[in-house]
Amino acid sequence: MKSIKAILILTVMISSANAQPIRGVRSSALMPGDSAIFNVDFLDPFGLPGYDVSVRARMGMGDEEYSIPLSHANFPPYYVNTYEGSWVFEEPTASISFYGRVDADTIVISQSYKNSGNQMPPDPILYADLATDPAGDTAEGTSGPWLDLTGSGITYSDTRVFGRLDNVGGGWPQNQGFEYYFYAFILLPTDSLSTTVTAMVYGNIPFIFTPGLYTLDLADTSFQYIADIEYGVSSSLHLSCSIEDLLSAPGWYTWPPENGFVATSAVTFSVAFTTPSFNDFTFPSAFVPETQYRQTTGNSPPELGWEIDPVPHERIDANVYYSDPDNNLPVEKLFYFDDQPHEMGTYDRDYTDMARFEYSHEWPGGGWHTYYFRFFDGAAAVETELDSIYLSPISADDQPVPGQFALCQNYPNPFNAQTSIEYDLAEPSFVNLAIYDISGNLVTLLAEKHENAGSYSVVWDGENSAGQSVTSGVYFYKLSSEGYTDTKRMLLLK
Repeated sequence: MKSIKAILILTVMISSANAQPIRGVRSSALMPGDSAIFNVDFLDPFGLPGYDVSVRARMGMGDEEYSIPLSHANFPPYYVNTYEGSWVFEEPTASISFYGRVDADTIVISQSYKNSGNQMPPDPILYADLATDPAGDTAEGTSGPWLDLTGSGITYSDTRVFGRLDNVGGGWPQNQGFEYYFYAFILLPTDSLSTTVTAMVYGNIPFIFTPGLYTLDLADTSFQYIADIEYGVSSSLHLSCSIEDLLSAPGWYTWPPENGFVATSAVTFSVAFTTPSFNDFTFPSAFVPETQYRQTTGNSPPELGWEIDPVPHERIDANVYYSDPDNNLPVEKLFYFDDQPHEMGTYDRDYTDMARFEYSHEWPGGGWHTYYFRFFDGAAAVETELDSIYLSPISADDQPVPGQFALCQNYPNPFNAQTSIEYDLAEPSFVNLAIYDISGNLVTLLAEKHENAGSYSVVWDGENSAGQSVTSGVYFYKLSSEGYTDTKRMLLLK
C-alpha cells in the first residue's frame, strides 16, 4: 500500500533536480521519402534505473499521434546525453508539432502539445499522459472507485495550465452524506523544496470549500484559497488555472520555474466529520512546458561561416558557425580534410543563431592540405569551396641557420585562393616582402620587420592592402633585406 510519505519523498526527489531534464528537442527538415531525424537531450537528474526516450508527433491539427522511439547517440563529448531516431510521415500536412518524452517505471518526464486555443476541456491529444497508477491501491476504508486514481495528464497555453485526472469509475461525486470528496492536481515549483504545494482542487463543502486553486499541505491536508479555476466533468476530470494566478501562490516566481520544469501529481482525499484522510495519489511526474513545430514546406537553406586554426605540431581546430532560420537539425555536419570526412559536434541546440560546430584534427604533418565543410538539414545541402592550407613542417626556432639568403618560388603556382612564399635569411636582417602588379604598382606588404636568421613562410590570400580581392593575372613578389634583393613572378587564376 502506498503512503503519503512515498509521495513526499518522490516530490522532493524531483524538485531537487537543478537542470531541465528534457531539452534540445529538434528535427531535421523532411528528407526524400518524407522522413525526418529527431534528437532529444535527456539529462537524467533522478538516477533512473531504466527508461525509454521518445518523440510524440502529430500532423497539423489531426488526432493521430505518432510515437517515435529514440536510441542513445552517445557521440562524446557533444552528444553524451543525446537520443536520436527517425520516422517516415505518410503524406504530411504543412506542419508537424512534436514533443519529447521519457517513460520510466513510475515516473514520466514530458513536454506536451500546446493548447493554443485554451479549449476546455482540451482535446484528448493535447494532453501529455503522466505516470499511470494501478487500480485497487487506495487506502483502507476508501468509500468508492471514484477515489481510486489510474492516471493523469497535463497541457498548457500561453496563459493557462490544464490538468486531467482519471479514475476507476463512478464519476466524480463531491460527497455522500456528510463525507466529502476532493480531487487535486498538484503543481510544484522545482526551484524550491516544500511539503506545501499548489493544487487545482475539485470539491465542495457548503460555505467552506469550493473548487479553486489552493495551497495544500500534504502532511496534514490544510489548505488556503488562491483563486478560482475552470473545471469540467466527463469520464475524466479536467481542471484549469490561470498562470497569472499560479504566480501569486507562495514559492512561484516565474513560469516555468528557472530550471525549466514543474513537478506534478494527482491526489484524492476525503473529509468526514472534519477528519481528513488521503485515499490515493499518482506518482509524481516532471513537466516541461514546451512544444516544437516543423513546417514541411518552404524550407530555408542553412548558412555557414567557418575558420581553421592550426596549433603548430599539435592539432588543427576547425569551427563552423551554422545558422538555420527554420531551426533544422543538421543531418550531416562534416569537415572534409584531405578528402576524409570527420563528424563535427556542438553543445548548442539552438540553430537559429550561429551554433558553433567543432572538430579537432590531429596534426597531419607539414605541407599543403585541402579542406571543405558540408552541412545538410534534410532538404538543403551547403558546401564550402575546396580550400587549402600550408602547414610548416617544423617551427622556425628549430630550423638550422641557412647558409645564404634565398627567395623561393611560391607554391602552388598558379594559385586560386592563397599561395605560400618561403625565404631564407643567412643572418639577422630587416626584411621587406612586397607584392606588385604587372604595371609595377604596390599591391600589398606581406612583411616589413626585423627578423632573425632562419627560414620563413608567408601566405598571400590574393588581397590588396585594403583587404580587397585582386583580379586574375601576373603578379611579382620582391624580397629586400640588407645586402640581398630578389624578385619572382606568380600567376593568380580565379
